[in-house]
Amino acid sequence: MFRTVLAAASAVLICGSGPALAAPVTLDDLLRLERFGQVALSPRETTLAFEHIGPMIEAGPYEYDALDLVLRSSIMVAPADGSAAPRSLLARAKGEGHVIGAWSPDDRHLLIYRLAERSFAAGIVNTATGDVLWLPGTPDTSMWGRAAQWRNNAELVMIQRVEGDLPPMVRQGFHVQDRMSELWRSTREGLQPGRTLIGGGAFLDRNPRPAESRLVLVSAATGRQQSLATGRFHDLEIAPGGAFAAAVRFSGDRPFDPDAPFLQGDFSERRELTLANLESGEVWEPLPGLDISPLLMSWSLSGDRLLVWARQDGEPWSSGRLMQIDPGRKTVRATDLGGFKPARLETGLRTEFISADWLGENPILYVQNGDRRDWISLTDAGPQVLTAALASPSFSLIAVSARRLVVQSGAEAWSIDQNGSATRLGRAIRARPSATSALFSRGQRFSFNSPARRDWTLTGDGQEMWRVDTATGAATGSRSEMSSRIAAAGERRTVVAIRDDRNREALALDGAPPLMRLNDRLAEVSYAPVEAVIHTAPDGAPLTSWLYRPLRTSDHKPPLIVVPYPGEPAYQPASPEDGVTSNVQLMTAAGYAVLIPSLPRPDRRGEPALGMADDILAAVDAAESLDAFDSKRIVLWGHSFGAFAAVAAATQSDRFSAVIAANGPYNLLSAWGQFSLPAALSPADGLPVRSRAGWVETGQGGLGSPPYADTDRYVRNSPALAADRISAPVLLVTADRDYVPPGQAQELFSALYRQQKDVVLLTYMGEGHVLSSPANIRDYYETVWAWLDEVLQPSRVRPGRQNK
Repeated sequence: MFRTVLAAASAVLICGSGPALAAPVTLDDLLRLERFGQVALSPRETTLAFEHIGPMIEAGPYEYDALDLVLRSSIMVAPADGSAAPRSLLARAKGEGHVIGAWSPDDRHLLIYRLAERSFAAGIVNTATGDVLWLPGTPDTSMWGRAAQWRNNAELVMIQRVEGDLPPMVRQGFHVQDRMSELWRSTREGLQPGRTLIGGGAFLDRNPRPAESRLVLVSAATGRQQSLATGRFHDLEIAPGGAFAAAVRFSGDRPFDPDAPFLQGDFSERRELTLANLESGEVWEPLPGLDISPLLMSWSLSGDRLLVWARQDGEPWSSGRLMQIDPGRKTVRATDLGGFKPARLETGLRTEFISADWLGENPILYVQNGDRRDWISLTDAGPQVLTAALASPSFSLIAVSARRLVVQSGAEAWSIDQNGSATRLGRAIRARPSATSALFSRGQRFSFNSPARRDWTLTGDGQEMWRVDTATGAATGSRSEMSSRIAAAGERRTVVAIRDDRNREALALDGAPPLMRLNDRLAEVSYAPVEAVIHTAPDGAPLTSWLYRPLRTSDHKPPLIVVPYPGEPAYQPASPEDGVTSNVQLMTAAGYAVLIPSLPRPDRRGEPALGMADDILAAVDAAESLDAFDSKRIVLWGHSFGAFAAVAAATQSDRFSAVIAANGPYNLLSAWGQFSLPAALSPADGLPVRSRAGWVETGQGGLGSPPYADTDRYVRNSPALAADRISAPVLLVTADRDYVPPGQAQELFSALYRQQKDVVLLTYMGEGHVLSSPANIRDYYETVWAWLDEVLQPSRVRPGRQNK
């Protein structure tokens, strides 16, 4: 064996010559990492609140998937002038976590959320005293925009679910076990049927629906809740001034064209609009039967009109209309676009959306303008192009005010006035959301629309950053050192998260000494350095892949692990915890060289498996000149779509010595229609047909049609159906709750087993797409290292260099 496995999965010492070095990263180091979550400056900038997320190894129970981190979260507060150290906002019991919701306008109260013992609750905290008023009911998450917003200092509007009905994102981890036990118990007792039932076509009405939620007005002093409307709400926005609240709800199945490809992120249900008068309690539905575009709900600065994009059933979004709604007068007006069409935009999960807002009291829209895209102002005199002077104006605005908008073009921020006059401000700087802020305070809408309402912005020159007045471009306030992560920014103060070369983290205000430091234990840890590998794509375009060498090596060259993920340039991990299931630093600590190949592959759209081995090996061959690894021992290690790439490449070349494929799809014929276990057990949360078929048709799979319309394309892009061409030993990893159904790994295992090929299938119970239990993570790496030790023995490695 080329390596000795010690007690822990990655606590590895590889002896070599030369001076003593700091210890490499171990799995225990990763499991003990702490980090900062959401950071929130109060509106008047008197107080800073932030989440301190503790080590994974000290949390539990591990049954919330990605939201396990909430159980490790404590809220800290500190004066924003840095005059006192941060303190815990409130005590946290074992098995309980708190996350930030939203500040009240007067800085006195903070809406928070508590997750504990399979319950989810909202509370209002007096940040001066720590007194908390826990609200009755079960709140919703803010995945699509907002689920709660302060109306004024004394009231807020919230989406409240039925008592005890946790949001799917919160309960998805443990709900499978509970639901399966419930159905099994029904069958065992013989009194109630233990089954689910779903339907399509004429039987759509057979599909179960989730319970309706309520839009409520909440008193911050008493917790009293006034019900405003009922419906399956999932986003809300209060008008400036607090007179009205707009909310979007799911209202029933939307017809679709069976001949058109499914988009992975498209909604299967119509989204309709509700407006509530917060003074009188009167509710109005201004666009009955119309489908409202996701991720757009914008009030004018005066609060008099609401801007949405709406379409009729059966229409594409491009045929919809930009609607101006005046709730005071109860009028609805379609905006004249002057012949322009909105730019076709999609999120990473292929949800189509429209980008629009207000400049003063005029709507503005991001449009397709010939062969470019521009922002236009829609005035009574007709449309006016605002961004003609910019090379590539972004769809996502940085800020808007009564007379100006701030637009990013390339790396630069520009201030645009109502006549289209552009002023360069400097390098564009944006605050980065955290995982918790995207779920509990400001969801997806704020990544694509709903920019800040303000007349200043942050900018910089690469070395320093400062605020500028968007009207004059003049700098305001003092300058501070540029930071790669702006955690929060106000008109006077900026909070930055700092990570040093040892991956220790700190939170600092306005360039002052850090308020809090994390992970000091990493001071004695060393990390594998990264080297750029320059090569070219098949079309001659330049590519950069990334090579990591092990810190210590023996006299023999180390094997190479290749971590592929097609569809994008090579990703350079930003921190040691990136990639729990394929961690680069653990690989190098175990004595391997690691290559992350750049695989954008735009020419492979529609044929995701085509030429996979050639594209990966082009990066390997370019890296070979660095003399950093043994080219006869190459391991493919992929997760999710990276696992698809690894197996596809293994069907096309004999140059790979071993394949590790975790949580991936391998037979696109069956992946197109298979349900995951959570989706099968809880159809009321939404049928997965559109998302699963959409992933294959227009998502990463990109095959363009269903399998019955182009079966040959599916067959040639399904590596499980080419398993007879795999010669390397394969280790497959899956989990019973994964949204990529474990049947995918089982099919590939069966195909290899049937041919007496070397294969291992490792299945984790109670886990989803990414492992969360520390015991399972430890076992995973122990299993992988031991398996690689076995299959990379010289007697087993074939020195082949031919492609198939």
